[in-house]
Amino acid sequence: MHEIDRLVAGIAPDPGPGTTPIARELLEEITSVSVPERRRRSWLALPRPRRWAAGPVLAALAALLSFGVAQAPASAALDIELVDDHYVITVKDLLAEREVYQRELRARGLDITLNLVPTSASQTGQMIVINDVDRLRSGKPVPDDGPITTIDAPGRCERFACPVGLKVPVGFDKKAEIILGRRALPGERYKMPPGIALPGEPLHCVDYVNKSVAEISALLRERGVTPSYIQYGKRAAPAAPDGWYVHDGVMSADGQALLLVGAEPSTQPSPMPPSRC
Repeated sequence: MHEIDRLVAGIAPDPGPGTTPIARELLEEITSVSVPERRRRSWLALPRPRRWAAGPVLAALAALLSFGVAQAPASAALDIELVDDHYVITVKDLLAEREVYQRELRARGLDITLNLVPTSASQTGQMIVINDVDRLRSGKPVPDDGPITTIDAPGRCERFACPVGLKVPVGFDKKAEIILGRRALPGERYKMPPGIALPGEPLHCVDYVNKSVAEISALLRERGVTPSYIQYGKRAAPAAPDGWYVHDGVMSADGQALLLVGAEPSTQPSPMPPSRC
């Protein structure tokens, strides 16, 4: 398990199995929580298309994917188009009730559960695809490159992936799960926590691994972020020894970070790819 997985586990202490780090840690918690009813807010649901680090591009797919197929009704939460032998699916309303998504997917004969989870602005629109939930929950491995694939935004992407939609084969007959990041509302904790050095996050391109708790905490506070700390096998705490080492870090909510710390330096490689800076 990568060190960042342990941070995610500290945010979501009842993890379930999975094939990717976030899916493995968060699947069971995400699928067990119902989405409360909220008013639709167009400024949240329909963000302007930008580069990935600056914000989501999901709502712009209707313009990006001009296949000449009739658009879904304006009232629909999803835009589902039949293109050749695939459904092309994008989310139009990031704050619709969960049942609304399910109803529109079931109408196409798709046993796909769509879960929108709160995250930061930089992660809004990020997707995790679990192609075969039954196989996953039976403890068997599920390939990452399954029949459901993501559609990436055109142009340069500052993240490892910049999806704007999904392609699902017509006749897909398995039970699938899509976890999609939406912008967290005030006071919400992230269920899809981004690394503190990712594009759009407070320590982007800062090589923080094995720096002291005092140094990294000061950098975060200068950027308006309050850190908390977690050790292996311990609960998160508001303080840690200044001379300890920072092993990893994620944003846990707007203006809050969770740092994995220890008395000895980490032996794991930095989670920040040098090519991204």
